Amino acid sequence: MRCPVCKSREIHCRGKLVRRFRTVPVGQKAVYIDLPVQRVECTRCQAVRQVKIQFADEHKRYTRSFERLVLDLSRHMTIQAVARHLGVSWDLVKGIQKDNLNKRYRLPKLAKIKRIALDEIYQGKKLGYLTIVLDLQRGAVIFVGNGKGADALIPFWKRLKRSGARIEAVATDMGPAYISAVRANIPDATLVFDHFHIIKLFNEKLTKLAS
Repeated sequence: MRCPVCKSREIHCRGKLVRRFRTVPVGQKAVYIDLPVQRVECTRCQAVRQVKIQFADEHKRYTRSFERLVLDLSRHMTIQAVARHLGVSWDLVKGIQKDNLNKRYRLPKLAKIKRIALDEIYQGKKLGYLTIVLDLQRGAVIFVGNGKGADALIPFWKRLKRSGARIEAVATDMGPAYISAVRANIPDATLVFDHFHIIKLFNEKLTKLAS
């Protein structure tokens, strides 16, 4: 056994706590595992925690095999149908799906990204703006920042630098904040003004000229 915080073997046992886990059913029969989980005190970091177990994630009341079953069924059935079939709550199935999406997409890998687009969306007075970064090769959103302008992109530039990605081109509007941010953080990338904003500006100039 090791300390689940610092991985040290310098630990003392501090009793056990029985935990119940839902696992894969046998036919229509629900199956549970009752396991006494050891608590340990670490002499190095002074943490007192339950040791990690191999078949279930921390703070989860179901096994990884049960989680995989729910996700497999979710490919072919609605949340309500999966919940009814397994005899669990709608919230449990939804929670498993949400956790899986967070694991897979919350922090997408940036190392192989070559072309990106920057833009913001307005959510109304209460929620304000969000700044979006899009991977143009896959069409996937790779970053969402609160607010708009250069400050909203600071966490993204940090992640991008750590990833070692070599960005070839960046599509953005003609706002000076985005232009300055791109030039400061990825100066070797080609800056491209997106088609929508160019046509919009062109139409505005034509309207003024006609009036």
